[in-house]
Amino acid sequence: MSFYLDIGYSQLNKKGEELCGDSVETLHSDDVTVIVLADGLGSGVKANILSSITAKTAATMLKMGCSVDEVLETIAETLPICSVRKLAYSTFSILQVDNNGQAYLAEFDNPRAYLGRKASLNYLKRELRRIGDKEIAEARFNLQEDNWLVLISDGVLHAGLGEVLNLGWGEMEVGQYIKELAARGYDASDLALEVTKKCNELYGGKPGDDVSVVAVKYRQLRTVTVLVGPPRNPSDDHKAIQKLLSSGGRKVVCGGTTSNIVSRITGKKVGVNIDSNTEDVPPTGFIEGIDLVAEGAITLYYALQFLKKGVKLRDVNQAPDGASRLVSEFLQADEVHFIVGLAVNQAIRYPGFPLSCVMKNQTVRDVAETLLGLGKKVTIEYF
Repeated sequence: MSFYLDIGYSQLNKKGEELCGDSVETLHSDDVTVIVLADGLGSGVKANILSSITAKTAATMLKMGCSVDEVLETIAETLPICSVRKLAYSTFSILQVDNNGQAYLAEFDNPRAYLGRKASLNYLKRELRRIGDKEIAEARFNLQEDNWLVLISDGVLHAGLGEVLNLGWGEMEVGQYIKELAARGYDASDLALEVTKKCNELYGGKPGDDVSVVAVKYRQLRTVTVLVGPPRNPSDDHKAIQKLLSSGGRKVVCGGTTSNIVSRITGKKVGVNIDSNTEDVPPTGFIEGIDLVAEGAITLYYALQFLKKGVKLRDVNQAPDGASRLVSEFLQADEVHFIVGLAVNQAIRYPGFPLSCVMKNQTVRDVAETLLGLGKKVTIEYF
């Protein structure tokens, strides 16, 4: 069974500042993922410089196999001195996770990270260790399926301080709120966003400190294979369909002709979901064993427009139309594989239809590029 580290983060700048004084850095290698959340001294440009240097230095060194001791020593020698406070200072939280779910957490003066599983908030035992004149809290643990971690900067704990909450939001209340969000099944990016939205609300829309939230979820790898259009050579029909059927994860078919080919080869009938029809997007269909059957060119075109607008999963999750359902498949997946048939699309005969939509292979490439920008792994093969 393959597992995936779903990572998302969200930030708020302190009121009046153009830059966030916190920085988040994520690096991946074949063996390990490194995440660093650094909080620079003060706010604004100077804090941003301090935190950025800290996050990039720590992530790069740890990826190269250096120890936290070496990271601290290097950061102390590298950070520029603040001309006002005569200090070179940035707090940080570091999370390392290898391909087997072995995790290492190191915290230096940052709020404690939250660890949980599904709807439960778990206690994470830390050991304190001195490195020179600094004290580091460390924890080593094994991640299990559906575990989640949330790293925060102190702006989260201070939310509402002196305003709606005398003492700020506080560690226990933050943990309770994160646990409630986790119970709703939010993906990492949405979970992080919801926490920062709550912080902004408590700050009355004027954050008194920089706010950063990094959410991490350890779950099964999600894959989707999308068959788009019939192969150029009909003799390749069977091969393309078998590629789709033998793939793991979810399966999608785009195109009326393509659906009929799948039906012919599998012996399963094609049905139509009339209720999914809209003014712009043709109705979806269904074939036993296929998770989504949709019209091809038009549906892909509108799915691409949705993706370019930056729609979130929650925006399309309940929508019945084919384009929304296709976008939902894309956004839920970690890896997307396209099988693209190169037969000529007959839609080119219809005047006024967008050329980019007619050229389905170009549309697929545009979709793939957009998904890559969202951090998805995307592959394409042609028939």
